[in-house]
Amino acid sequence: MSNSRTPLIPESQTSLVAASAAESSAPSVPEEDSAGEATAGPEERFDVTVDQATFEKLGPWQQCYGNLFRVRARTREADAWIVNDPADVRRVLISNHKNYSKGIGFERVALMLGNGIIVSDGDRWKSQRRMIQPAFHKQVIEQLSVTMTRCNDSVIERWCRAADEGRTIDLTRDTSELALEVILRSLFSEDVDRLIETHGGNPFSLLVEDLTRDLALAARFRGLTRHVRAILASRQEENRMPADWLSMLLAARNKDTGDAMTEQALLDEVMTIIVAGHETTAGTMNWTWHLLAANPHAEAQLHAEVDTLDHAPEFNDLDSLSYARQVAEETLRLYPPVWLFSRKALGDDVLSGQTIPAGADIFLSPWLMQRDAAHWRDATRFRPERYADLEASELKRTAWYPFSLGSRRCIGEFFSMVEMQLHLGRTARKLRLCKASERTIDVEPLVNLRSAVPILMNPVRR
Repeated sequence: MSNSRTPLIPESQTSLVAASAAESSAPSVPEEDSAGEATAGPEERFDVTVDQATFEKLGPWQQCYGNLFRVRARTREADAWIVNDPADVRRVLISNHKNYSKGIGFERVALMLGNGIIVSDGDRWKSQRRMIQPAFHKQVIEQLSVTMTRCNDSVIERWCRAADEGRTIDLTRDTSELALEVILRSLFSEDVDRLIETHGGNPFSLLVEDLTRDLALAARFRGLTRHVRAILASRQEENRMPADWLSMLLAARNKDTGDAMTEQALLDEVMTIIVAGHETTAGTMNWTWHLLAANPHAEAQLHAEVDTLDHAPEFNDLDSLSYARQVAEETLRLYPPVWLFSRKALGDDVLSGQTIPAGADIFLSPWLMQRDAAHWRDATRFRPERYADLEASELKRTAWYPFSLGSRRCIGEFFSMVEMQLHLGRTARKLRLCKASERTIDVEPLVNLRSAVPILMNPVRR
């Protein structure tokens, strides 16, 4: 990654190799805060954010200071509180969520996504969420599953040719391209082909080609709104309303006022759906095949499940793909795409008996909780079958939150899970994906938890 570009989310240059083995600093002596209550946390001053340095420090700090501790700010006005107790996380995200607004980092994300539902807060967020929600109804996802299967079959066909020719595939790039095509065709349907024909390629492919996620990319991506405007104009001129998400967003009306979205609000939501719907699913599919290739017993169980069907899985077969779903859920446990959530305390609150002052920056990490041996048996092992047990089923409600929790739980969760189940099921019927090398794959913990290098695979026909 070039150092000449300003990062969208600040990055450090320290290595991830020692992340799990890093030695924590000695515990600080509890100090008295302004409220006269004892606090614990590291002695050093540090600005917690979504970057590699924070990723390396959180694990050792948690081991040293427990599931609630304070990190004194280095340059910010407010100190950070790291929250990793399930009851506290649920209080912040569910039972007392009105006391917490969006936190550190979202102002930079807004440069790329505008004021869509990931970034917005308050009444605007509520209004937009209500207007968008029908587009993610089960019946709509069922219709869009046809798009998912077509896109997957095209990729599977390419992988089969690679298997026949003995070629290695770049799994990371291919899953990124696949997830991007699914989300674009779900949004724009027939207009994707028009866009490609007009411009001699897909302008949105920059999300696959440029992995920097810095301010320069944010500017380039926001520039793509001109293509969305052009699609809107052509639909209006031709009086077209294809059966896709864009048409549903255009038809959406505010429940209270009857108003449609403004053009700017519509553009912000479209750009948000593209990024959120592409990156999280692409990353999860990438990690899933990496884990399956390293765990033959899980791969064999997935194959056994899909082999019970006499056809390639479709939407109506999802109930028969329970293990495929468990594979996706276990991947999300070990590699949650959003590994650090942030909130800002609007008023004082009490977590685990500790007063959290108004203005405090709150950080919650699925990466920490979902790998915590205090909650999960064999916490670092890939065991999809664990979700067939009642214990793990309960843990999914208390200590598993890759899609967040509460009212701000990801609106696209069902869409993403359907997409991953169909991808796994249709691919596993025809192919095995085997590791092309024994190279260690580290994580890159920036906006999303990605593989630090492309994962290469050798496809083999079954």
